[in-house]
Amino acid sequence: MAEDKKKKSAKNDKKSDKKKTRKNPFKSMAAFFKSVRSEGKKVVWPNAKEVLKNTLVVLVVILIVGVVIFGIDQGLTGIMKFTKNKAAERTTAAETTTEPTSAEILEEETEEQTSADAESTSEDTTADTTEDAEN
Repeated sequence: MAEDKKKKSAKNDKKSDKKKTRKNPFKSMAAFFKSVRSEGKKVVWPNAKEVLKNTLVVLVVILIVGVVIFGIDQGLTGIMKFTKNKAAERTTAAETTTEPTSAEILEEETEEQTSADAESTSEDTTADTTEDAEN
């Protein structure tokens, strides 16, 4: 029995410890805001001259970086235009050759074939008319 009492008292002690460790949320929030306020008092705020000086430094750096990016962009644009012009020159030089292209050769062969077909059909019709005239 003594052991049972010890177990029960141990359980009761754990329950009472849990109740003691539970904190009031409003006290925790109050402690948080007190610590925020104390840290805020430690902050050293710059005066107007320092703010103006730092602002000018930031603006100058932004201007320099902008000019550098603009220069790089213009340089790359110029390189691309130069490359495109060179490619166009090579393409036009290849197109001005005197040798006929395969499309031109095919077109000529088609024209020859159609003219030959037309001649053969006209010969056939004249032969038919002469035979009809003889009969």
